[in-house]
Amino acid sequence: MQNITFSGRVERGEGMARNLGCPTANIAIEQGVIIPGLGIYVGEAEVDGAVYSALICINDGRTGYRLKMEVHLLGVCIELVGKQMRVVVFKKIRELIPFPGEKEMSEIIKQDLVDARTWFDQHKTVEDS
Repeated sequence: MQNITFSGRVERGEGMARNLGCPTANIAIEQGVIIPGLGIYVGEAEVDGAVYSALICINDGRTGYRLKMEVHLLGVCIELVGKQMRVVVFKKIRELIPFPGEKEMSEIIKQDLVDARTWFDQHKTVEDS
């Protein structure tokens, strides 16, 4: 997969990801934008000139018609609502699954975070060191 870049303003979400232990910045995907497909990805996010490793969920919301990107910055917790964010999607790490319940989803997200950190550990460049 070729890296795909998105930009948008961070919107306030419902807080569900935060409740599951993985706060996210929510960015609506405009109609007509080509996406790599629904799923969980690793990538990077740039906000206020700083670049962060990120776990990214591209989904169609609970209603199934509003595409959005939920971006979790690895190891960082900052207020992002209203800020402009540029997101580069690198690699898909899994497909979306039906919501199995809060406890089960929390465990799945914990594993996604481990998988994302492992991916970044394996893909560091000389400039990152």
